[in-house]
Amino acid sequence: MGLIKAAIGALSGTLGDTWKEEIHCGAIDNKTLLKVGTKMHNGSNRSSNTKGTENYISNGSAIMVEQGTCMLTIDNGKITNVVTDPGRYILDNSSAPSIFAGNIKDSAKDLISRFTFGGTPAAEQKVVYINLQEIPGIPFGTSEPMPYFDPYYNTSIELRCFGRFSIQIPDAEAAVRFYTQVAPKGVDAGDLSASAIFSNGQYKSEFIQALLGGLAELSDQGIMYSKIQTKLVPLAQATAKNAVDWQERGLTIKSVGFEGPVTLSEDSKKRLGARLEADTQLDDRVQKAMMNKSIAAGIEAMGSNEGSGGGMMGVMGMGAMMNMGGNIMGTYNTQQPTPPNGGAPAPAAGWKCPSCGASNTVNANFCSGCGAKKPAPPESWVCPSCGNTNTTNFCSNCGAKKGEGAPAKQEASTWTCECGSTNTTKFCSNCGKPKPAAPKKYKCDKCGWVPPDPEKPPKFCPECGDLFDENDVK
Repeated sequence: MGLIKAAIGALSGTLGDTWKEEIHCGAIDNKTLLKVGTKMHNGSNRSSNTKGTENYISNGSAIMVEQGTCMLTIDNGKITNVVTDPGRYILDNSSAPSIFAGNIKDSAKDLISRFTFGGTPAAEQKVVYINLQEIPGIPFGTSEPMPYFDPYYNTSIELRCFGRFSIQIPDAEAAVRFYTQVAPKGVDAGDLSASAIFSNGQYKSEFIQALLGGLAELSDQGIMYSKIQTKLVPLAQATAKNAVDWQERGLTIKSVGFEGPVTLSEDSKKRLGARLEADTQLDDRVQKAMMNKSIAAGIEAMGSNEGSGGGMMGVMGMGAMMNMGGNIMGTYNTQQPTPPNGGAPAPAAGWKCPSCGASNTVNANFCSGCGAKKPAPPESWVCPSCGNTNTTNFCSNCGAKKGEGAPAKQEASTWTCECGSTNTTKFCSNCGKPKPAAPKKYKCDKCGWVPPDPEKPPKFCPECGDLFDENDVK
């Protein structure tokens, strides 16, 4: 009975598996990496094939390829077809013959083979789809601080961060590597999601290692830690480049995003805080301001001294503090700034050609641009008026013209002070009294009449009747 049963099962299975099928990809979202192909009309009331075997695709069956996927056909564990172009494809030369495709003899051989295996097919075929779209939203975080050498502060610090990154299987070659090295195998192997892979601690550790490599490249480029979040694109590229093991498995890191700022460990915060304070105090102006503030606070404390000696001790203390502060501040004032060129001697002055404008060294007698002779230096002359040395036609100090004699000196007017001393200055050299003001002289500002004694005008002008006031002073 067992043999009869096996024969009946073999005949029934052979006929069921010779039906042509429509294989398609079920719903594949941006969280799924691999999807197993399914028969489009499987379980439908309209299908006459109810005896077909799973993982067995007859020759001539149609396979649908969706946009953004890579379709692989697997025949007895071996990849036989790789397709990324979307469309409808017909399976040909399959190891699963079909009488509907004209493979009657092969179907008969398959029937005998099934009989020897208890009525089941001695082969396995299936279709899998690899998602070529970007897979976003994979979380990451640093359980331990990551080292980062900050080139700005020239010191190593520790960073903490968390966020999400995205991956992608970019092409058909990567899809084959992914299926070969990562995807589960076997008859019952089903779909594969990104979360199922990245829940593995191995992948998390490898990502952190790749991220450390990316951060090291930013450090080499001179990026200080507070600017890391402005360099996410080059960081993702550097991280992807360092994820060599993932590339061998067909995976590529597409982007990296931080959720929240990149933070420092407590030890790094203290270290950078001390460094910033030290850098600030290197500035002479900051040092002087801090010293002035300390001196002012000390003077205020001494001035309010209410202990033994009272205010006198406070005043003495203030004097001592001011003297000490003056001495300390004097040491700052004696510090000489470093020359802009680092103390190197200034380059020798050259000359500019008046013909072509070329610059030449001071020792050159002819222009290197046009060959013109070096112009003779202008003759200098001493101004007879002020004694200034000039090379131009007019004195740069008093404006006197070259070649003109010094103007005649005007003798200073003298005046006699009430004490009898004769002076030429504004104050008496004997008693210090100021020089008396010159007497006022009047002239009518309306008609021009001048009084016989200009210092003693009448009250009104006899010619026009105008009142003599300050407007009539000459």
